[in-house]
Amino acid sequence: MKYFIFCLVVVLGAGVLIINNKNTAPQDSVSIAEPAETILTVTPQSPSDAVTIERVFLSQSGFVAIRALEVGRLGQIIEVSSFLLSGEHTNLTIKLGEFYDGTSELIAVVYQDDKNDMIFNDFDQPMRDARGDVVARYIKTGEVIPSTLFASTGETAPHVMGNTKMETVRYTNTGYEPPLLSVPAGTMVQFVNESDDEMWVASNEHPAHTDLPTFDQFGLYPKGSTYEYT
Repeated sequence: MKYFIFCLVVVLGAGVLIINNKNTAPQDSVSIAEPAETILTVTPQSPSDAVTIERVFLSQSGFVAIRALEVGRLGQIIEVSSFLLSGEHTNLTIKLGEFYDGTSELIAVVYQDDKNDMIFNDFDQPMRDARGDVVARYIKTGEVIPSTLFASTGETAPHVMGNTKMETVRYTNTGYEPPLLSVPAGTMVQFVNESDDEMWVASNEHPAHTDLPTFDQFGLYPKGSTYEYT
């Protein structure tokens, strides 16, 4: 698989975010003994600035990520909890950040800290319960999410949140077009795979992607697929 570097400059006054296309195959989700119903509990809510997790039980250390659903498909990760040690955690508050506009449906997904590095990155895959189901719940209803939602083909429907401006970056056989893009904070950037290879974009530093942990495609996506990040 070819390896290209794409640079996205997010204008926040100062600072550069480096995004790289990745050639690391996604790892399998981690299974744990309890059923999803007892691992994660979410009281139905319509959050505007924070999500409250009523209870999460971790057999190993990990995180709870808040993800968007865009047109019935998995969207970007909005925010991630702080590092959570194994055991029970109750009344966990996860702030959504200033760029969440309240229009996207949200879900909570439990991830295991696979490398025990206390950093949320692409090594950390969704946990699965004893039945093999991903441990995840809808925020609005508190109901368990069917694992079929996570069996994605990698194709994402183009979508713009509210009045957010979208910029497009094409991934071709010769690299990213354009190779450098400067945008104001709050801009949605759509990456379109026009190459003959698979695409996986994420922020530096590779492989931990600590510059912006929520910016990670979390998987290899085929030709013709798109990935959006705000």
